[in-house]
Amino acid sequence: MADFTMKIDADGVAIITWDVLGKSMNVLSLEGWDNLDKCIDTALSDDDVKGIIITSGKDTFAGGMDLNIIAKMKASAGDNPAKGLMDGIMKSHAILRKIERAGMDPKTNKGGKPIAAALTGTALGIGLEIPLACHRIFVVDNPKAKIGLPEIMVGIFPGMGGTTRLVRKLGAMVASPLLLEGKMNDPKRAMQAGVVDEVVTADELMAKAKVWVL
Repeated sequence: MADFTMKIDADGVAIITWDVLGKSMNVLSLEGWDNLDKCIDTALSDDDVKGIIITSGKDTFAGGMDLNIIAKMKASAGDNPAKGLMDGIMKSHAILRKIERAGMDPKTNKGGKPIAAALTGTALGIGLEIPLACHRIFVVDNPKAKIGLPEIMVGIFPGMGGTTRLVRKLGAMVASPLLLEGKMNDPKRAMQAGVVDEVVTADELMAKAKVWVL
């Protein structure tokens, strides 16, 4: 089963669901990246699709990226691991940029389709970087959920655009503790900081995201 699956509802909203089989929490793999990329391409190219919601089939959104991805990227280029890593990272950036642009005309910056992230709970690392590339972030009100970019805690910076998108969204001063200290917030504090846009109940999550998209 693919990590990301998509269905298009009767109102023309494409719902992309992240649900990694056999894992209690979603983690992103290279295969998952390819799944997501294909789902986005299909939704953007379908004239019947009015907008997109990216969500999770679990009670959390995502715990981050499988760090083995870095080793696989290096190994993919044989004797030139640096090239493999650079190529892999740039491919990942291209997927998130595709989500961010959402089919807009490259010359006029008009058109495109609205994309919402509907977070069922904890969203860390790439689990927040994907939503940050979307146009609006909804999250379930769960005080135990954590929202943030903790990569610095293992000695790396967020590598998939989280640094620039968070600074662009919050400003450098507000974003700094999230990026440089790995500070994580519950959903309400994340909304107060401006990281997410709306905190809703679990029953409201998909309905409110869909209303916004339409």
